[in-house]
Amino acid sequence: MKNTLLLFVLFCLSNSFYAQKTQVQVLDAHSKTPVAFTKIIEDRSKTFVTDIDGKQSIEIKASSVYIFRFFEYSDTIVKGADLIDNPIVFLSPDAQVYDEVVIKPGENPAHRIIQNVMDKKKDNDPMRNDAFTYNSYSKLYVTGELEEGILRDTITDTSTIDALEFLDKQYIFLTETKAERTFSPPNYDKEVIKSYNVSGVKDPMFATLVNQFQSFSFYANDFELNQDSYINPIAPGGLRRYLFILEDTVVHQDQDTTYTIKFRPRKGKNFDGLEGYLYVRSSSWAIERVIAEPHEASGIVNVKIIQEYKMTANKKWFPSKISTILGFSGIEIEGAVELIGRSSVYINDVEFREPDFKLFSPVSVEVEEGALRDSLSLHEVRGNTASGKEGETYKVIDSVASEANLDKLVFFGKVVTTGKIPAGIFNIPVWQVAYFNRYEGLRLGLGLETNYRLSKVFGAAGYFAYGTNDKEWKGGGSVNFTLNQKRNIKLKFLYKDDVHERGNTDYYSNSFNLTEQGIYRDFFVSLMDRERVAGVNLSGLVRQNLKVQVFANYKRFKISDGYYYAPLFSQNGTQSQFDIAEAGVVINWNIRERIMMLENRRVSLGTKWPKLTLKAVKGQSGIFDANYDYYRLNFMVHQDFTIRGAGKIQLVSKCGLTYGNVPLMLQQFVEGTGINYTLSVSNTFETMGPTEFYTDKYSALFARYSFLPIKNKSSWSEPVFVIHNAAGYGEMSNRTDHKGFDFKTPDKGYFETGVIADYVIKLGPLGFGLGTFYRYGKHAFAETKDNFFYKVSVRLNFL
Repeated sequence: MKNTLLLFVLFCLSNSFYAQKTQVQVLDAHSKTPVAFTKIIEDRSKTFVTDIDGKQSIEIKASSVYIFRFFEYSDTIVKGADLIDNPIVFLSPDAQVYDEVVIKPGENPAHRIIQNVMDKKKDNDPMRNDAFTYNSYSKLYVTGELEEGILRDTITDTSTIDALEFLDKQYIFLTETKAERTFSPPNYDKEVIKSYNVSGVKDPMFATLVNQFQSFSFYANDFELNQDSYINPIAPGGLRRYLFILEDTVVHQDQDTTYTIKFRPRKGKNFDGLEGYLYVRSSSWAIERVIAEPHEASGIVNVKIIQEYKMTANKKWFPSKISTILGFSGIEIEGAVELIGRSSVYINDVEFREPDFKLFSPVSVEVEEGALRDSLSLHEVRGNTASGKEGETYKVIDSVASEANLDKLVFFGKVVTTGKIPAGIFNIPVWQVAYFNRYEGLRLGLGLETNYRLSKVFGAAGYFAYGTNDKEWKGGGSVNFTLNQKRNIKLKFLYKDDVHERGNTDYYSNSFNLTEQGIYRDFFVSLMDRERVAGVNLSGLVRQNLKVQVFANYKRFKISDGYYYAPLFSQNGTQSQFDIAEAGVVINWNIRERIMMLENRRVSLGTKWPKLTLKAVKGQSGIFDANYDYYRLNFMVHQDFTIRGAGKIQLVSKCGLTYGNVPLMLQQFVEGTGINYTLSVSNTFETMGPTEFYTDKYSALFARYSFLPIKNKSSWSEPVFVIHNAAGYGEMSNRTDHKGFDFKTPDKGYFETGVIADYVIKLGPLGFGLGTFYRYGKHAFAETKDNFFYKVSVRLNFL
């Protein structure tokens, strides 16, 4: 009897004090998605916090009581015994609406904490002080979730039920990558994607999507979120711009403390800000966790980010998991099922060590050739992040994509961004189909060029065109050979019989970008001469951000109007036509431009540093009928500056010099677009006539300051005010040698200013506005009213 009683007591005690290590996961009761950083309180004393996936491994005592708590959710209380049986806990959103907290001056304890974070930012920022390497596994999927407030059990629509059952088995879209990253401050950075897989379209571009949603570290003053820039709450001036509220405090066993601080922009502050929660560790005043999203949602895609840091190598708090949630406003799959995307990056094997600098180049992201074929290795790195839907997603979506020929659709979209329409083994440049300028009128034609589907080594192109105003046919063609694909080294032979704007400089750029206002400048061209050209061009990349072209041309100019060149002390004049022979070089250097190499495809990620372009030409007489010796130099610098919380400055400097006695076609041309009630064109003189000024040496500076957008509740208007200023100076030697054509020289300086209201009307990526410009100085017109120019601003921005 005593033994039986003893066994019974021991059994009761074991049930009271027995603790079992269990991985608990906390999910949103509505969306069934993880609730990151949920606070778990054991018996109102011991505290745990879940990770970015809502998971935490704890020793559960059957007799204990556990409270699950997170902001904006109702507390959920679970008994330990029940938690052992079912370690998945659901939190329901709290429907209560709380009054705004008012913090009086001198009474906000959060300010001391945030100030400490700012003071220690340089020490704690992962992108400062220490070089590092790490491996990562990333996953991005798109699925559907029920609209908030709708319970699945209440749905009776069969189409919605079928959609939910489909989504229970697989995702709509999925991409996974395995990568290695090497970094050394301040600017050496390279990530190599070793393996990837994409459901449906097997294009390496999708392997890079995850890293484009947010900045790697929350310490950046300007935090990038879905390619938009937001002022960080811990950037200088954060206490003035943001409201901070201390929401919670957790004391750890080592007496270290985690402070949870809610933040959002202060009322009345006009800037692109964030709102969310910062978790700050008191021992080093480092960020431990962060949840953030734009304070004001705009556009179709709404983004929310979650970052988790952990102490690494006893050195610093380093990102361990980075997550992004993408909400697509107004897009429904079926009935009440909304489209949503989720991405996560899991970082491991972090080492703080100096790398081999020979590894570095301007290429910041590289997808290795054959990385897709190595997609089986992704199974090894998924670990406990696998949902069980991956295999079915690849199987089904790959099959659908193959039947629908989606690879061709992506190829089409990729080529259209360059302004070229694919047609089998050919591309059709859109600007050669129809174009307009004031000299030719409507220029109609057709151009064809081969693409890589025919050959990756050999290429050919040809075109013809007709101008409705000048009544002239034009045409030309070229053949090229790719000598080195990695360096994009090409040898091209060309011939064309076309027209060319008098005095303008051709930088031999093949870029086409509808978002750049500069392409509209051609609409103002009103004076062109016939130009027959035979030439050879060798181009390639010295570095991925440094392109060099070496060329040689033989040209014959035929003058289109009554102009003729009659030098006073030379018989080297010309009447209706003349020949030149020239050789030169064009150098394009985008300083610290970051490049993404997608197997054999090169994509620019831009730069915050200057972009330099230099063209140097030597004309040589005595070659066939060429009879002019000259040097011609052109230099251009483009630089953008972002002023935190204030706006952006765009500066462009253009300089030109012609040394030698030559006709006006080889002199320097100052670009003007001064025609009332037309389009505004950046980096040109908005009040200067298109053919008003010529020089043999000139310098011009264009400056625009764009204020922050004026936020309002309207979806069709977001005005951005821009201040425009431009100044130029030029000289012309032997001005009287040029006959039959009237022009001026800006030897007294040329000045203009203006104000533009962009995006007064905003229709998706397209924006319309108005601008007023004023011409002043020695070259101003006598009548004040004639110095005012009124223009329409058109902007196109897909970001």
